This record gives sequence, structure tokens and C-alpha cells, in this order.
Amino acid sequence: MTTVSLSAHDGRGRTVRALWLTCALDGRDHVVVDHDPASGAHLSACAKTVWASSLASPPAARCPDCRVAVGDTDEDRPAGLLGRWLGRRAA
Repeated sequence: MTTVSLSAHDGRGRTVRALWLTCALDGRDHVVVDHDPASGAHLSACAKTVWASSLASPPAARCPDCRVAVGDTDEDRPAGLLGRWLGRRAA
């Protein structure tokens, strides 16, 4: 597994917020660390190229490699059917 390092601070003392984006190819949420405006591709924290799905789509299951890269230790709970329709995760 190759990951891109993601610091919690931007070097100027400000906290960086992770941006999760759903990939149209694998259907998982990935942490985006870079964007190529020419092609529309995004680089994720797990070093995969992410092609954004519709931004109106509900959140999906998070990529386990991206979760490790950002230190997310919460268990990922899949959204129920109603939650996916409404765009919410199950609590």
C-alpha cells in the first residue's frame, strides 16, 4: 500500500480539514489531497486517482487506506436504505 502523507496542519498553524469525495469508479469515499484541473482527476491520500461521482450522490463507505492516512479510527457504519436516499449515514 502506498499512501500520500496528509498532515493535520498546513505548516502555518492552521488545521487542514479532510475533504472526502466519492469515486465514480470504485464507489468509495476517498480523502482528496490534490486536483488536476485540466483532466478533472483528483489524487487521494491512498495514492489512487479519483474521478468524482455526482456531488448530489449520498456518502459511500470510506476507503480504509484513506482512513488510516487521516487517522480516522471510527468504525464505518453503512447507511441504511432510507439514509442513502436522504444522503445521511446511519448513526
